[in-house]
Amino acid sequence: MIRTVQEGDYLGLVELYKNFFPTHNRFQEENGKIVSYLKEQASKNLLLVFDQDKIKGAMFLVNFGSNSNNSHKLWKFRHFAFDDENVAKELLQEAENKVQESSQTSKIELTIAETEPGKEFYLNNGYQQEAALINHYRWNETCFVLAKSFGPKNI
Repeated sequence: MIRTVQEGDYLGLVELYKNFFPTHNRFQEENGKIVSYLKEQASKNLLLVFDQDKIKGAMFLVNFGSNSNNSHKLWKFRHFAFDDENVAKELLQEAENKVQESSQTSKIELTIAETEPGKEFYLNNGYQQEAALINHYRWNETCFVLAKSFGPKNI
């Protein structure tokens, strides 16, 4: 089941993120620091979790811009982690639905390091590579900017 984060989810989130992002600086810290970080981020952005007797997936949905009348919004996925592609597909669909409901048109952008899993998943689900950033998160590592746009809604 996909839902927003609850207080009892944070240790499960720590485990998920540590396993999914083994080279991510933020998720190699001690558990207490990671929990504090996740709670701080959840106070600012929507944190969706996939719960099936344990946390099997999670992602932050971040609105980082819009035009003057809010008819077009820019979104980011942050810390999108999952146990398997079925979980990822359900979380992705839920996030995309929320994005599309928020404005007439929208765009989702995300950055993914070459050492992180998931690039092919996004490409297989309609995302396009818009840029490659060299030495972005870590030296000698490329980070890819992937994006998907949603046009005017049919009325």
